[in-house]
Amino acid sequence: MSKFEARLVQQWRQALPSRGTGELAMISGRARRAVTAAALSGCLLVAHGTAAGDPAAGERLAAARCVSCHSSTETIHATLPLLEGQPKAAFIAQWRAFRERKRTAPVMVSLAEELSEQDVNDLAEYYAALLPPRAPESAGSDAGRALADRLRCADCHGPALQGTNAGAARLAGQKARYTVWSLQLMRGGTRSHGTAAKPDPLLANLSNAEIESLAAHLASLR
Repeated sequence: MSKFEARLVQQWRQALPSRGTGELAMISGRARRAVTAAALSGCLLVAHGTAAGDPAAGERLAAARCVSCHSSTETIHATLPLLEGQPKAAFIAQWRAFRERKRTAPVMVSLAEELSEQDVNDLAEYYAALLPPRAPESAGSDAGRALADRLRCADCHGPALQGTNAGAARLAGQKARYTVWSLQLMRGGTRSHGTAAKPDPLLANLSNAEIESLAAHLASLR
């Protein structure tokens, strides 16, 4: 086990002291997979399209193909994610997941097949330069902040939860309803959560109220 893996497992051990040795062994394996996945993600991004994008072209393409569903203001789209502020690596990684049918939303699979690598780079460059609108503080934010600390969200999603160049998504400013929906799917095993097993054991015991508090906290960040 590398020093990074050992440190990550120790952090989880401190954050989740009630876990048994079997589950801690599983978390250790998860740490190894996370390190490997980050390294592979970096290799893939270098190999497959980290050329500089044109944000002006990305803005035009976003207006034509993205904002009709991924609007940051229309409440009808509350369960679809904000794209503003997503790191370029995270945007491209998700797009490739749709193109390779690792994610299966029909509209996105079709769109991913239509756009070129340059189109995706342009879109990623445009969205990475934006900031999501900040949601108002809610009653659940304090509880959600404590839960984010306990779950060590920053270990994978960056110290400010703004995503990473290794492909981790930005959580800060994300729509609360979308985050609630996503976490419930990860808790039930319908959707993957990074390299974690499905369902993710770190989310398995969260109540709906805890998930809602966490989502409210994340939405309130910049």
